[in-house]
Amino acid sequence: MKDIDVIIHAASDPISPRKYQATDVLGTRRLLAMAREAGIRHVAYVSIVGMEGVAYPYYKSKLAAEAVMRENIVPWSILRATQFHTLMETFLDGMSRLPRIALVPFTWQFQPVDTTEVAARLVEVATGEPAGMLPDFGGPEVRDFKSLATSWLAIRKLDKRLLNLWLPFKFSRQFAGGAVLVPDHRDGTITFEQYLGRRYPAKT
Repeated sequence: MKDIDVIIHAASDPISPRKYQATDVLGTRRLLAMAREAGIRHVAYVSIVGMEGVAYPYYKSKLAAEAVMRENIVPWSILRATQFHTLMETFLDGMSRLPRIALVPFTWQFQPVDTTEVAARLVEVATGEPAGMLPDFGGPEVRDFKSLATSWLAIRKLDKRLLNLWLPFKFSRQFAGGAVLVPDHRDGTITFEQYLGRRYPAKT
């Protein structure tokens, strides 16, 4: 009896553009080839809501990885989720490196979701039957990035002035236009503020 019959594929390298193809696309193909040889019955892949047509290089690699999954090398399921709370923090941390100010694209729109809730849904998916493309999994609230930044700065007690950052890129306009939202699927229940409260508990 083999030890493993299901794989959750969440491997990726979003911060290394030169490795997108090798990690996300070729890596997915190698994983599926090995899974087929090992007799794996189901591979569940976690992906991102709303990638089609968004001019963001990382999304192109994720779409290409989805295409590899769809080749049916191994029976598969794909779960797309909206942006994680942790990603919002990564963006905000990078945009507040300058002293005294935080430069943030105010009009970007996101629907952040908690990793724990996506993980729980992935376990349900992986332990079920292969189901192909699944309904999107979204966070509980659609938020503009200014409001997310305001909450983040407040709970971190960072004395920074919040300024709008205009970016002359197509993907920036697409984010502002709601390209990565899925308002009909507010599956998560943990808000960004609740995530922040858990991560930065008030000291007494």
